[in-house]
Amino acid sequence: MDVPPEVLARLDTIGSALPPLLKAEFEHERDIVLREAATATTTTSLTVLVAKWHGVAAAEARDPGISHRILAETAELLAKEGSGLES
Repeated sequence: MDVPPEVLARLDTIGSALPPLLKAEFEHERDIVLREAATATTTTSLTVLVAKWHGVAAAEARDPGISHRILAETAELLAKEGSGLES
């Protein structure tokens, strides 16, 4: 399947709005989805990718660093849960 040009443009816009660490993760995921899209019969994976990363880019624009803070808080909660500690 050919990826619609508007989807490629949207992916470029999203990528340019992300900070470097998130951009690298986005580009990795984007490359995987684009490879899969070559043999896919639907655009579902592309739609999910755009929706996910559009949300991440919007959150980062409102509150820079929010994604990493959420991941750090989640890791801390999981570590506490794994050790049996509750706060």
